[in-house]
Amino acid sequence: EMAVPNTVDILGVEPRYHLRSGYAGLQIKNKTEKRISNFLEESSGKLPRYKHDKRKPKTTNICNNSFKNFWLDGNADNYKIFQETLDNVFKEVDDIKEDALKASWSCISSTDLECILCSRCLLDPVTTGCGHTFCRGCLTRVLDHGLSCPLCMSSLTTGDYSRASTEVLLQAIQFLVPQDYNERMSISIRESLILERSSDIPVFICTNAFPGVACPLYVYEARYRLIARRCLQSSTKRFAMAGKDSNGDKFVQYGTILEVKDAVNLEDGRFILTTIGVRRFKVVSRNEQDGYDTAKINYIKDNDVPAEKLQELMLIHEKVYNKASKWIKSLKPKALREVERLIGKMPKVEKDWFTLPDGPAWAWWLMPILPLSSQLQVGFLSTTSLEKRLRAIDKMLEHMKIRMKALERNTVACSQEVDPSDYCESGRSLEMPYTNN
Repeated sequence: EMAVPNTVDILGVEPRYHLRSGYAGLQIKNKTEKRISNFLEESSGKLPRYKHDKRKPKTTNICNNSFKNFWLDGNADNYKIFQETLDNVFKEVDDIKEDALKASWSCISSTDLECILCSRCLLDPVTTGCGHTFCRGCLTRVLDHGLSCPLCMSSLTTGDYSRASTEVLLQAIQFLVPQDYNERMSISIRESLILERSSDIPVFICTNAFPGVACPLYVYEARYRLIARRCLQSSTKRFAMAGKDSNGDKFVQYGTILEVKDAVNLEDGRFILTTIGVRRFKVVSRNEQDGYDTAKINYIKDNDVPAEKLQELMLIHEKVYNKASKWIKSLKPKALREVERLIGKMPKVEKDWFTLPDGPAWAWWLMPILPLSSQLQVGFLSTTSLEKRLRAIDKMLEHMKIRMKALERNTVACSQEVDPSDYCESGRSLEMPYTNN
């Protein structure tokens, strides 16, 4: 007589209940559906088969429609009991597996799952080529300073920046110390929020940037790599840019907020950032965090233009804009292409340029290409008078025009009166058409 094997034969676990009625083949919509299906398939596989026997049943597949109809003839009320029994059985099996796994890892303590660098539970663990494991964030910061393992000092490669997470260890952490892991995740999220909401903004000390003007950056120093990573992880993707100060402070008092528009992360941890100036600021206080400079800042903007001075300002604006456009067109094509490649084409005049917080964009576009010293550039950033800024640009353009004419006259006179070879041998050189002061 054929018989379906008992649960104990399939799972190796004695069930709490032995069902007298047949299995009611109803549709199961909970998580045990797959397990019940596997149970039935294994049962089907253990049914005796008759080879070359006319008495062989038409089918021995326990999952076919005929067999399901046979089960449905039973008492459907017992389905609930059957389902609860299977749930209990599978739960006990899971508990047994979990206990066995914990027993096999009993030699591992919580301290074995801590990062040697931050002394906290490993977060996104990464194993180096020498076999040591660290948090990804901790290892990345170490590699910024040198390609060597912080534990055994073995040489590492730039490929360690992009190593995949150690999944087995991550699963072990989540299984053995779930509370520590969840707490570590919460701390990481909280630290990110604190950095993003902090009133201190990271300061990149490099050059003077300007509102609305592109500022491409090549980031290779360890402290600025950290700024770039944290900036890219933030929602604003912004940081402060300020030039170096020659008067004793690390950086000048006025600068520009930059927003990252595009980033290329090189395999050795360096970055190529495409940024654009957003707003001008004035430094209120200075601080340091994790090796880089930070500052509390106040945003600055141009003063409102009085109605009685608007007409005069518009005339000045038109005059300076035309003069600037003429000067730009006088540049050599190669030089102009290089300028446009780096910071784009000269912006057109906005309709409401006199109401903008930083004035017309074209005026700031001129700043990186005009022969201005760093001190003069900071002066332009600090001024809140649009009229004063336009007059200063006009004066600078006029000064350059005079110098260029003088240079042309000297060049013509030199070519007519002095033999070029004699002039070069004399060791003399032409004076530059402008000064940086």
